[in-house]
Amino acid sequence: MGPLGAALSALLAADIGATASRFKRNAVLCAVVAALLVTAYIFALIAIALYLSAAYSPVVAAASIAAALILTALVLIIVMIALQGRDRRLAEERRRRSMMQTNLTMLAAASILRKQPLLAVGTALAIGALLGAGKKRRPRREP
Repeated sequence: MGPLGAALSALLAADIGATASRFKRNAVLCAVVAALLVTAYIFALIAIALYLSAAYSPVVAAASIAAALILTALVLIIVMIALQGRDRRLAEERRRRSMMQTNLTMLAAASILRKQPLLAVGTALAIGALLGAGKKRRPRREP
């Protein structure tokens, strides 16, 4: 099993190295794309300002662009608040359902305990063994 373990660890190390290099490459490419998009956005704003300044004064053109950007930001903030409210309601509904399932489980367990106490004890021991199997005991360190 030694050579097989060595081969698997070498394969895993190569895979991690390849994944790390892909991640770095993608991060650099995303940074370049983001820089190009920001530059294009700035030049689009300049073009709009130049176009509007031909029809209106430069101050009015700049103010109208600023007003449009502020309005867009406010719309995005309203959308974000609405999405957060929806997420909060969904989380509350999930929590309520979970509590309801827990209550139903407790009622069923109480019913089993009253009707078949030996089955309930066996089930409790099995659940305790399963939950305790994942925990490892660590020796206590004395200070």
